[in-house]
Amino acid sequence: MTAMLTPLGAHAQTPLPDPYNYDEAEPSPKRAAPLRWQTVELGKPGHRYKMPVYANRDLAKDDLRTIKQVLIVVHGVKRDADHYYETAAALVAGNAGRARDTLILAPRFPGSIDSGFGGMAAWRKASWEDGEDSIQAAGRPAPVSSFQVLDDLLRSLDDRKRLASLAGIVLAGHSAGAQLVHRYAVLNNIDGLLRRDGLALRYVIANPSSYLYLTNERPRADGKGYAPYERGICPTYNQYKYGTDKLPAYARETDDSRLFVRYAARDVIYLLGGADNNPEHRLLDKACGAEAQGATRLARGTGYVQYEHVLAARGAKPVVLRHASFEVGGVGHDSKRMFGSICGVRALLGDGAQASEGAAACDIIKPRGK
Repeated sequence: MTAMLTPLGAHAQTPLPDPYNYDEAEPSPKRAAPLRWQTVELGKPGHRYKMPVYANRDLAKDDLRTIKQVLIVVHGVKRDADHYYETAAALVAGNAGRARDTLILAPRFPGSIDSGFGGMAAWRKASWEDGEDSIQAAGRPAPVSSFQVLDDLLRSLDDRKRLASLAGIVLAGHSAGAQLVHRYAVLNNIDGLLRRDGLALRYVIANPSSYLYLTNERPRADGKGYAPYERGICPTYNQYKYGTDKLPAYARETDDSRLFVRYAARDVIYLLGGADNNPEHRLLDKACGAEAQGATRLARGTGYVQYEHVLAARGAKPVVLRHASFEVGGVGHDSKRMFGSICGVRALLGDGAQASEGAAACDIIKPRGK
């Protein structure tokens, strides 16, 4: 053994605790027993694959005909879908009317090195957050992009026999999960199909590290509008995942102007932590394509929100922007407090939903000059 217990009565030096990271949420108390995920099978015949998901119903056995809303929450880079499920479950539990008719789904995108997910789709590191394909390996299903996983999950919910009362779906993500949700909201082709089937779809995007810009412009360093970025500083700043150059195969719609018009019509809510402003945060994307968007998550988020208003006002006929954005006061990079804020709860569960006592307040982010 390389270490021994200190005998009783010996004077051992008490080790100093690890430095506290004030940008991270306080650790949650350990549970007596870990949550158990369920397996869902997705995809078309001939290309079926399995994914782990946490849910508040037995997806194989329960009667889901009274479910009116589905809340899908996407985890961050730690792939802690169980914690995201618990956050959502606590919010639903605090709103009795919604507890009876809301289905919570928290899918997990397994890493290729994670144990316990044999035979399932798995991704290298955080590649899933960009919409990349799962790995090709013996014993795994054929590669599938994380965008396609969301497509297939949403299609599985568009089932009037099983979910006869379903009226709306909320797809929410924080941090890395918000990057996936944002890019999916821009690029997917299923939104209109669901709406035609009578299902409202909302995207909730909280504190992502970067955004998908739809032109070659970025916030000017002097804060006065937007202009093409200096390629000498970052030659790849407008390549996907930061811009529309070299979009992934999943993106069939490649006309930048049409992408924005379509995205502007979708129901999107941005949640930006007012204290998520540390340029040295250990999980902040520091690639030059991300740095071109701003120094911090808050700066990048507010810059992108204002950029959308600029694009919407261009042209002879202004584009109607169906997006809302809020700054959550005093909250940093903390999914639980972001989603539990007054605007966060309403974004996830509807305008009448109630936040818990002490929930963070929110300010609407308005277009500059208004």
